[in-house]
Amino acid sequence: MSYYDAAFRSKHQLCLSIMKRFGFGRRVMESRILTEVDEMIHKVRQQRGRPFDATPLITSCMANVIVSMLFGYRLDHSDPAFQQFISDLHYLSASFSVALHLFPALRFLPHFKRSIARKTKALMNNLDFVEDNIATCRQVRAPMRSCVL
Repeated sequence: MSYYDAAFRSKHQLCLSIMKRFGFGRRVMESRILTEVDEMIHKVRQQRGRPFDATPLITSCMANVIVSMLFGYRLDHSDPAFQQFISDLHYLSASFSVALHLFPALRFLPHFKRSIARKTKALMNNLDFVEDNIATCRQVRAPMRSCVL
């Protein structure tokens, strides 16, 4: 009984309301996902049966669903800024050094110094990408109130 107390119910309601704002439980999400599935099918057909790595395509389509949810519009898969955003996110999530957390003094060694500088640059690039798209969303779509921001 303690798991479903008043605090849990209020947090549950808050999460549901936030997810509904993002389109959870509506046809809007289905249409966004179907748009990306159509794009993915089109790109796969362009390969004409040749072997290819589908990982970048799948990652790009998934990221585009999230971006369209957040900003209200989808980005072109070949957009260099979008591809850099995905690359930086992948780098930030994949390169985690436990050694730096266990031994903070290692951050002064050249290898770790370069690694920290690259992570900082990737993080700043991602923040700039998000801020630019937020600004675009507010300028272009603010009167229509289609942005979730």
